[in-house]
Amino acid sequence: MGKIAFFAACSCLLLFKGQSMSPPCPFVMQPPRVMVEYGGSFIVTCSSTIDQTEGMGWESTEGGTGLRIGAKHIQLNVTNVDQWEMEPECFMNFNDTQQQPQQCTDKLPVIIYKMPDEVTLEIDPIMEEHKSYMVKCKVPGVAPVDNVIVTLFKEKSIMQDKLNADSESVFNLTVNKHDHEKKFMCVAMLDFGSTWEKLPPVKSASSVLQVKYQPVFKEPNVEMVEVPANGKITLDCTADGNPTPEYQWQLPESTDQKMVQPILNIQKAFSGTYNCTASNTQGSSVKQFVVKDAPRSYTVLAAVVAVPAALGALFLLSGPFIVNQNGAFTLNKGGYSDGCSLNLKPSRVVVGFGEAVSVLCEATRPVRVLGWESAIGPSHTQQEQSVHWKVDSLIDWIEEPICYGVFHTAPRQCEEKLNLVLYKTPDSVTIRPVDHTGPMVESKKYQLLCEVQNIAPVQYLTLKWYRGDTMVHNHSFSDLTSSSPVQVSSILEIFPTRAENGASYRCVAELELGPEGPQPPPSVTSDSLNVSVHFPPTFIGSETEVVELITGAEVVLNCTALGYPTPVYTWQSPSPIQQTGDEAILMSSSLVPGAYICTASNSLGKKSKNFMVKAKTKDV
Repeated sequence: MGKIAFFAACSCLLLFKGQSMSPPCPFVMQPPRVMVEYGGSFIVTCSSTIDQTEGMGWESTEGGTGLRIGAKHIQLNVTNVDQWEMEPECFMNFNDTQQQPQQCTDKLPVIIYKMPDEVTLEIDPIMEEHKSYMVKCKVPGVAPVDNVIVTLFKEKSIMQDKLNADSESVFNLTVNKHDHEKKFMCVAMLDFGSTWEKLPPVKSASSVLQVKYQPVFKEPNVEMVEVPANGKITLDCTADGNPTPEYQWQLPESTDQKMVQPILNIQKAFSGTYNCTASNTQGSSVKQFVVKDAPRSYTVLAAVVAVPAALGALFLLSGPFIVNQNGAFTLNKGGYSDGCSLNLKPSRVVVGFGEAVSVLCEATRPVRVLGWESAIGPSHTQQEQSVHWKVDSLIDWIEEPICYGVFHTAPRQCEEKLNLVLYKTPDSVTIRPVDHTGPMVESKKYQLLCEVQNIAPVQYLTLKWYRGDTMVHNHSFSDLTSSSPVQVSSILEIFPTRAENGASYRCVAELELGPEGPQPPPSVTSDSLNVSVHFPPTFIGSETEVVELITGAEVVLNCTALGYPTPVYTWQSPSPIQQTGDEAILMSSSLVPGAYICTASNSLGKKSKNFMVKAKTKDV
């Protein structure tokens, strides 16, 4: 047909509604309206409903008949719709002009359209997580473009838009790891409103998206492992990621062997922290395995008891040491008494994961042996009245440092356990609705879920919920006791009102670690969740109004209603010839007295308002 270029620009197509200021014509058209594809054909019959018919005819740029005298039925036969603007009119002449006007006409509503030649999806087949990309849905050869709705699907509808002048819709898409290997598709549909026939949608071919994302572990980022009696353990560091992750292990004891597999089988495990790093081109993630050995004894180094005579004297004085099954000397804690002569400076330590820590232990009276017992950085002295416990990077979640002393005089044995808090801020704090997508409905109950990933220690966590800048709820986890990182969550129930339409919710994870901790307390805030609240129309004023009509003066009928989605309006007037339109406010100087009914409606309901217009003589 050579008119494809014209199709895309044909948003100027008119849809005729057949409104008239005169009484309805005494004839009917069958069908009463026509939807036809460009190049197609249609037949409409116009039939008189009265006997005073002199003749009938069709006026049309295609298939017009002219006046047919004596006809009471007349057909409009259009065999080839090859123009975009058609205004067919059926007309009737009357033979009794005293009772009727000479002629009556009415337009046939006609929609002319063309289905798309095709729908294509332009999308990068490989994307990176959290980056924004432009996605295009192209719909060539469709008309009218103003009535085309394009939807981008990812297993379900996610975005909608109209076509632009280039017959395409452009979407901004931000992907995450959950979009990996998901199918995307464009769907175009011509929509002329609820009163017209629904045309079938046209779909593009689907595209399977590949998303690159950094490794994410299938299990928690920190695991506690107990060593069984046989000493064998298996550490599983398997992570999801695209590209496929590579692995590197760091063991608490040095080794020349380079370990690159995700699963580590150890025949004879030793206690400590095993670090596994999973890496790909998008980044790296570290997982820790804290391996616990058998309970430790407080071993005093051989230097403490180097001289047998001194050791014998020590036994005679207080018996502070015992010999274990392996022949090693250990501190006999059973002989400790109350009233320890040791001071820790500071007595309470709050340290971030991986940070350095240093604590001084001082004896307040002469001491034989003074030392620290710990899995990392143990130390002792026989000459000084004080000894430091130092660690350059603290990463052991089960560390419990204890300072011990053996004295010359009673009480001869003493120990002080350091109040140590090792903390870690969460990897992420996220907020989302529970089992719900899309807008909310006023006064219905909904749940919002806040999830906190890998935080420690959880008993110091307070989760605060905010709506805008107002805190609406807080959740404490003081009843939990885990010292290593865990995942926790909190649920907030809401009953949104129309005043909360567009409100923003967020949750803040705050570690309140006391005066020894960071000030202000460390916190991580989720992204904001904006809620859309739908509610049915309600009128601003009274639902019934009486309006006085002064001849020649303009009358204003205000039907404005609040509602979301925005209400649409329909009017009923006392006279069928009165044109009222579909606006919220009716302004006219030609209204006739009577009852005017305005109905405001949206997807949640409708409400009517009555205006009683009464005549009044204008004051002189």
